[in-house]
Amino acid sequence: MSEPAASFRVTWALPDGRPQRTEKMMSTCSAVPELVLGGRHLKDALEQVRRYCGLPWSGGPPETWAFAYYDAIATDPARVTPVDVLSTAALHPGISRSDLAFFVEQREGIQAWLSEVPSDVPLQKADDDVLIHLAALAEWGSAPHLTLLTKVLHRKRPQLIPLIDRHVINHYRPLTGERRAESAWPRLLREIKMDLQGPAGGVVSAWANYVRTESGVSVSALRILDIAVWMDGNQ
Repeated sequence: MSEPAASFRVTWALPDGRPQRTEKMMSTCSAVPELVLGGRHLKDALEQVRRYCGLPWSGGPPETWAFAYYDAIATDPARVTPVDVLSTAALHPGISRSDLAFFVEQREGIQAWLSEVPSDVPLQKADDDVLIHLAALAEWGSAPHLTLLTKVLHRKRPQLIPLIDRHVINHYRPLTGERRAESAWPRLLREIKMDLQGPAGGVVSAWANYVRTESGVSVSALRILDIAVWMDGNQ
C-alpha cells in the first residue's frame, strides 16, 4: 500500500545566506510511481519535472526560463508563426539566420505538411500512416536541424509530435542504435509510442495533469516525457 502524502517546507538561500523563499510542498513518498522510459529508470523524475516547470521541488529554487518562454506561450495549432520559431530559442540555443529564413521561405510547405497531421490523435494511438508521415520530417532536405524542426512543430501537435534533442537521442540510443537525429527519428517515434502505451504513459499523463493544475499551463504527456528525459540526462 502506498504511503500517504506528507507536506514539508523547502527553503533556499540567497548568496549572502539569507532565506530567499519558503514553499510548502507535497511529498508522496512511495506513492510517487517509478518512471521507466526506453527500458531505463529515471531517478527522481517527478522532482525534476517540478523543477523544470517552475514548481516547488525539494532541491532548491525552480527553473524559470525554458518552461515560461516555450510551454507557457499560447499557439495556434493551424499555423506556424514567428513566435513559434522564436520561442524555441529557450530550448535550442544558437538559432541562426538561415534557420529563421527557412521557416519564412518554407512556410507554405510546412503548412501543407501540417494540414495532413491529425490534431486529435496522440502518439500512442497513431497508426502506421501517421507515423510514416511524421518520419518524413527527417527527409526534409532544406530543413535546419531536425531537433529545431521538431521543437517548432511540437507546439502545433503537442500530443503527437515529439520534440527531440541530444538527451532524448542518447537515452533511446540502446534501442535505436543511432547517434544522428535524422537516422534515429523513425525508430524514436515507435519507441516513444510504445512507452506511452505502457505503464509510463499513465505516469506522464498524471504528471501532465498535475503540472496543468499547479501552473495553469497546459502540457501534454508527451512533453512531460521529454522534460523527464532531458532533466535526467542533464544531471
